[in-house]
Amino acid sequence: MSAVVLPGRAAVHAAAPSRLHLTSWDRLRVIAALDTVALHLGGQHAIFGFGLPLFLILSIALGVSKTEARPTGRFLSRRVERILVPWAFWSVVIVGLRCLYEVREGDPAFGWAEPTMLLYGPRIHLWFLPFILGAGLAAHLFHRVVRRSRLAVLAAVLASGALLLVPPLLSLPWPFQQWVFSLPAIPLGFALGRALAFERSLARLRLLLGAGLVTFLGLGLIAWAMDPRAGLYAFRFAGGLGLLVVATFLPNRADRWTAHFTPLMLGVYILHPVVYLWLVKPLMCAVELNHVLWLRVVLAFPATMLSVWALRKVPFFRRVL
Repeated sequence: MSAVVLPGRAAVHAAAPSRLHLTSWDRLRVIAALDTVALHLGGQHAIFGFGLPLFLILSIALGVSKTEARPTGRFLSRRVERILVPWAFWSVVIVGLRCLYEVREGDPAFGWAEPTMLLYGPRIHLWFLPFILGAGLAAHLFHRVVRRSRLAVLAAVLASGALLLVPPLLSLPWPFQQWVFSLPAIPLGFALGRALAFERSLARLRLLLGAGLVTFLGLGLIAWAMDPRAGLYAFRFAGGLGLLVVATFLPNRADRWTAHFTPLMLGVYILHPVVYLWLVKPLMCAVELNHVLWLRVVLAFPATMLSVWALRKVPFFRRVL
């Protein structure tokens, strides 16, 4: 890929033909998107909160999965195109829709707005995009410094364990607490990406990632012992990393659906609150079923996928979804 895998964009593999491509990781992005939508609309994770760490780790990993780091200007230009532009465009659209909704409800058009939204967007869930831009750049710059060093992989795994202790020490408003929560994903993603760069053998990659997972589990237990509040963070990141490792042992064969679904997931991540608010919620309210939280997810997830699929038929929207 050109270094970016988001909740919703399938990898572009032509830029790195010699790198292992794991179809099972593409399937995991769909499952992880469902985990996120379930939290936002249903109030509970679908897979124990593993979805966000999985997205973060994989998005960062594929940015450093080439043997040699690309020029920073080229790297950043591509990230801006694939992350910042969609974030900015849909932020403007969501501002307009949110103002319209508030006016329709009899409230001030901008009564919901806060200055800090300039950092993450008009809805809290959009925090992921500016964060992953900065996180990916940090991993890229570290890659340029350490180049092909294999010791840097071990150092990154150790750093991820240390960063598990940071979130419990800080109490920030949302979504900035999510930024802090996500910090261990930067070294973990770096380690995973470099493992992909070093290994062309699937068997050796499995062993390497398995050893990395065991090491991280040990670090998580140490972090938990030092501060019990770190246990939840260790659990979620170990779960996300564990899903990626387990997926390498699944048959690495393409199917007829995954290639069609994975390109939709960025749009699903961005637009699922909008689709629920404007399309799904009115219908559920009409039949007095909006209180059934799991049904919101069951209806909104495919409805958003269908909406994104339709929008991507238009060339302009394909660039921002």
